[in-house]
Amino acid sequence: MKTVRLLGVWVCLLLGLAIANLALRTPPPLPANAPADQFSATRAMADVRAIGGKPHPIGSAEIVRVRDHLMSRIAGLGLEVFVRPGEGVREAAKWSPRSMAVGAVQNIVATLPGTDREAPAVLVMSHYDTVHNSPGAADDSAGVAAALEIARALKAGPQPARDVIFLFTDGEEPGLLGAEAFFGRDPLREHVGVVINMEARGDAGRAAMFQTGPDSGDLIRLYAGAAHQPTANSLAAAVYQRMPNDTDFTHALRVGLPGLNFAFIDDQLAYHTPLATPDHLNQGSLQNLGDQALPVVRALAMGQALPAKSPDLIYSDVLALGLVAYPIEIGWAILGLAGVLIVFTGYRALRGKAVTFVEILRGIAGFLLLAAGAVLALHLAGRLIGIGDQQRYYAVLGQFNALLPGAGILLIGVCLTILILQARGVRGLWGRVWVSLIALAAGGLCSLVGGFDQIGLGLGVAVVVLAWLSLGRGVGVFGAWLGALLVVLALAVTAQVLLPGASVMLAWPLLAASLAAALVMAVGGARDRRVAWLLTLVIALVAVAVVAQLSAWGAWTFAGVGLTEPAVLAVFAILAAPALLPLAFDFAAYRWAPIFAGVAVAAGVGLLAYAGLGDPGPTRPRLAEASHLADLSTGTAWRVSPQPRLDPWSTVVLSDNDAKPVRQAYPPLFREPVWMAPTNVLPVERPVLTIDRAGDRLLVRAVPTAGAEVLTLRLRPSVDLDQPRLNGRPIALPTKAGEWSSLSYHAPDPNGVTLSFTARAAGKIEVAVVEIRDGWPRGASAIPAKPPGLMGMGYSDKTIVLDRGALSWPAFVDSDTQP
Repeated sequence: MKTVRLLGVWVCLLLGLAIANLALRTPPPLPANAPADQFSATRAMADVRAIGGKPHPIGSAEIVRVRDHLMSRIAGLGLEVFVRPGEGVREAAKWSPRSMAVGAVQNIVATLPGTDREAPAVLVMSHYDTVHNSPGAADDSAGVAAALEIARALKAGPQPARDVIFLFTDGEEPGLLGAEAFFGRDPLREHVGVVINMEARGDAGRAAMFQTGPDSGDLIRLYAGAAHQPTANSLAAAVYQRMPNDTDFTHALRVGLPGLNFAFIDDQLAYHTPLATPDHLNQGSLQNLGDQALPVVRALAMGQALPAKSPDLIYSDVLALGLVAYPIEIGWAILGLAGVLIVFTGYRALRGKAVTFVEILRGIAGFLLLAAGAVLALHLAGRLIGIGDQQRYYAVLGQFNALLPGAGILLIGVCLTILILQARGVRGLWGRVWVSLIALAAGGLCSLVGGFDQIGLGLGVAVVVLAWLSLGRGVGVFGAWLGALLVVLALAVTAQVLLPGASVMLAWPLLAASLAAALVMAVGGARDRRVAWLLTLVIALVAVAVVAQLSAWGAWTFAGVGLTEPAVLAVFAILAAPALLPLAFDFAAYRWAPIFAGVAVAAGVGLLAYAGLGDPGPTRPRLAEASHLADLSTGTAWRVSPQPRLDPWSTVVLSDNDAKPVRQAYPPLFREPVWMAPTNVLPVERPVLTIDRAGDRLLVRAVPTAGAEVLTLRLRPSVDLDQPRLNGRPIALPTKAGEWSSLSYHAPDPNGVTLSFTARAAGKIEVAVVEIRDGWPRGASAIPAKPPGLMGMGYSDKTIVLDRGALSWPAFVDSDTQP
């Protein structure tokens, strides 16, 4: 039994993690000669390579080539195809209340006709534009290629019962402009009955169905029955609805359309960066996306009717083997069963004097101590290595393969350490004093990087309070076990009330651990050695299953939000603890248990330190950004970089003519300091800017030069302006006296952009027009090639042209009201 005490918890942890790793693996891509009705990533990669070879933002010359390729491919598939031009709008947002984006979009619509052309259609959506400086092989060339492969596979089979519309939107990156134009004003929208959207936030990992619309119970049932190796859970959908993130699917939801949103999110260093090349894309991710989306689209297209609105379900995949979905009432039944099992365990334990009420209360405090300590450890680690700091985001992201295991190993070590303290007890007053000092020091260290941290300090204080409540004399296994089960039960009930979809991650591990506890108590006292071994085996199997499922959930969640707050991973360790607790208590009795736990803590700290300090290297390069700024209003030119620190390449580029880069603001273009150095003034074309007044209307007009990808107008009036219009169309562009407002027009109309406002009171206005053009200006000194360890970001290697104007006017007097 000593061997079991030493190895049991570690074996279960390692087996669970191994199973989770297998579940997270992507399938091999099917070859190009796969059956015609199946999805083949190898076939789809031909389109990824054709589309995702170079950056192609809206308004660029490269996106014209991509559009031509799509039109040719769609025509070759025999689908009806049209380009549907429009104007998309991104309204001002809370985080930028006086800034909006507009774009002249070129949406592409292809239709596979169904037998009933009047039936509500299935819309398969992806976007074919990219951000500047990223070829976007994953975001969203993979989605576009998947849509083309789905169209080919459907065309190879029987005619669908309803139309399948393939919408390739333009201008998604600057603000979902193509989707806004389609769902806001395109009459074809009325023909759509359900939407399948395909996205990417990285270029690896399993594709997940992470978002649905309200009342999608029947749609989830269809997805569960049709998708191959589905990956989804209702917690992700519930949380995503409350996050500020958006995709094209957002506009479908706003007009009340049901649907499913798919994406893969691993290896985010290739998200919106030059690293997002076809060769870097994980073809297994593309295969997994198609394996889930194609069967769902086929089931929707062939069905006699689309899924009706029905109450939402609680659902999750089980290690990507299948999807379990059930009504909210069943969720209550699961929690009810878990509650009955916990009450039974507590009753038998109290009656048999295996535990006392005081021990259960100390077990509750001890489990809360474990939770607070685990969260504090990862929160502190994240603060110290710069997680959450946008200036270091990509530097840390470049070491994600060390970051995730480092966080996981640190969690294991911290949790085992706290459980050992609970099981063995802390001798004397000074033992708890030392724990308190360590906790307060950890909470204080959270403020060492990034300024004062109330969260870290609060966690440190919480650990101190809980340590004094729970530590001291050792707690028995049933006191700790019942305390953990009661805490998780309370959390699960709260989730079921407030956010039912979130309860899945609490209810399943809770039910498994409750069953194990009840079984142990039901046969407790049996002296048969075989029964004892059987109970140990059951507990071990439950622990392995819980660790595997929670690790799969946790890895996917950490990929999504771990770079913002790594402590999110602690949630999954906390939920796994009740299933592992009896094995952990056995391990705690082993003489050298603290050494093993300490080694785990040290290993986790070492990996996290490597993630924070290590050099990403050529395969995971750092960011660089350098552009040419021509300020035509002052007759000056600059080399600029918004990056917080200059790398050697950017330093050389900015130090043109031996100029020394300095950090300074340059309003209204750069309101925060950026690196700037003067450079040679080179001839660049000047956009036309006119400011005039007609009656009580203020008119600001800009005509872009040929090749301008973005035209931005920034305005600062001395008085509030009313009734804004863009080219005569009412828009929501708030203005405030003395503050800058901004409108960015992507793929601007060559005939010009006109903003107009009502301005009856006397006032004046400052206006800046900014153009973004691809490449360095003609005549620029030679720009050295970027070394393998760097990648250009943002507007790097582009020309920014700035011009300014101003106008003052008297108060407007209406002649019709004069005597």
